[in-house]
Amino acid sequence: MPKSVKRPYVSTRRAAQAGATREAIVQAAIRLFSTGGYVATTIQAVADEAGVAVQTVYAVFGNKRELLRHALEAAVTGDADPQPINERPEALAIADEPDPRRRAAMDAAIVAQISPRLAPIVKALREAATVDPELAATAAAITERRRQDMAAAAQLLAGPDGLRIELEDAVGTLYVLYSPEVFMELTADLGWSIEHYERWLAEMLYRTVMS
Repeated sequence: MPKSVKRPYVSTRRAAQAGATREAIVQAAIRLFSTGGYVATTIQAVADEAGVAVQTVYAVFGNKRELLRHALEAAVTGDADPQPINERPEALAIADEPDPRRRAAMDAAIVAQISPRLAPIVKALREAATVDPELAATAAAITERRRQDMAAAAQLLAGPDGLRIELEDAVGTLYVLYSPEVFMELTADLGWSIEHYERWLAEMLYRTVMS
């Protein structure tokens, strides 16, 4: 009689609980990094905000640097799904849209959703990078990743008509237009609403990079 094969037991419920715990910690970190900055935000404070033990935060993320990195990624996507924004259906739909003005509006809508979450976390990272060499390296890596993301965004915006300008110039233009600093200057400094920012961004995209 053949021996029975033991199969590893995977608890769906346990996996779901672990995912929920991870998400709670990341969202707590986003809130605290956004309001208090990196230095003032402690792992204990994140644990208290998330309603978990401090040991749990260390077990899941290891250290505060890694927690900040995950908070930054989650601020971009808005959820726990690791799929990049440029590969999601709402972004891919932009490339299929034949009307360039509509493509610009669709893209601006996505950026306007991301920017309020992302801008405070980027500010926290850049402040921390001035005193932490490891975070400075992280910030440099993120800058390079942003450049790659801008190239992907430019390809989506090009649609069937292509771009008004060379790809390299389009990447630089998008890098500036999408930057968290521009968002903060327009909304926090000048008092623009998110809706105003979205309309402005759509128009700027249409006028500067679209054919």
